[in-house]
Amino acid sequence: MNLRQFINLQFYRLRYKMQEWKLKLSQRYEDLDKKGREKLTIMVIPHTDRKTINFVISYKTISIFIGVVVVLLVISAVNVLSHSGSVHQLTELNLTNKDFIRQSSKMKDEVNSLHETIQYYYDKISNLYIKLGGDPARVSKGMGGSNQFFAMQGTPQTNISEESFRIKEDIHNLKLSSELSDEIIKLIKKRKNIIRNTPSIWPTKGYVLFPFGKYLSPITGKEEFNRGLDIGSFPGAEVIVTAPGIAYETGFSPATGYYVKVAHRFGWKTIYSNLDRIKVKKMEKVSKGDVIGYVGKTPENPIYHLHYEVHVGTQALNPFSFLNQIQE
Repeated sequence: MNLRQFINLQFYRLRYKMQEWKLKLSQRYEDLDKKGREKLTIMVIPHTDRKTINFVISYKTISIFIGVVVVLLVISAVNVLSHSGSVHQLTELNLTNKDFIRQSSKMKDEVNSLHETIQYYYDKISNLYIKLGGDPARVSKGMGGSNQFFAMQGTPQTNISEESFRIKEDIHNLKLSSELSDEIIKLIKKRKNIIRNTPSIWPTKGYVLFPFGKYLSPITGKEEFNRGLDIGSFPGAEVIVTAPGIAYETGFSPATGYYVKVAHRFGWKTIYSNLDRIKVKKMEKVSKGDVIGYVGKTPENPIYHLHYEVHVGTQALNPFSFLNQIQE
């Protein structure tokens, strides 16, 4: 048997099977139709003398009625389930909305707290920047506040838009604070050399005996002007230089006792007098904190103390303004 004969054989077999199925379906349909034409009599017999009522209904009508009832029940069930699903969805949406409102309120409080922290940080950075001699024009609020922004944009102000703008303003201020911090670091590096060479420590351990300016002298009993600071101390206490420099002059006088004058960079000069003895030589280079002498007294002033002066050029300044006020 070749391929063609095999295919023909299978085709005829399939055709025979289809005719057989068609015949069976036709026979089944005729049986159902015959069964559906059969009549069913329903009798209603009253308990009175009324006439008996007969209802004749075919099986086909009963089947159609039951089918309609089943279809209606299915449609009703689908509607009920759909309505229940809608109610469930509405309940979930209501819960989601309440949770969203609660989360939004919490986020608003956190944004306000963050805004206050950023504003505090920005104010501190900008004030430090200005105190260090920075350009005040660089210090600004950036966007000018939310109310001014919405007035310029011509848009209504809402809670969401206000919080959104506040976040943008905080981001702007953080960026500006970062830039100002970099500028502050540059300014500090530039001034670090000046600070290092500025007299800024106590020259000896003690207490302020007579301050800078006018005071009543216990020796003369008159009001005099003190060009420096008199620091009371014990005899022989170490006297240290308050900034690096060169001891350009040393000597003795009855009024001041032994003294040392030190020249520093940037025009600073310091004078140490009422010394018992001197430890440095003229034109000797000294570093900050080096011992240059010891506390003593003079024939005119029997009190053990150090007379300390700070000068810029020829101008005498109040030394107390520099003591421990400037740090590296």
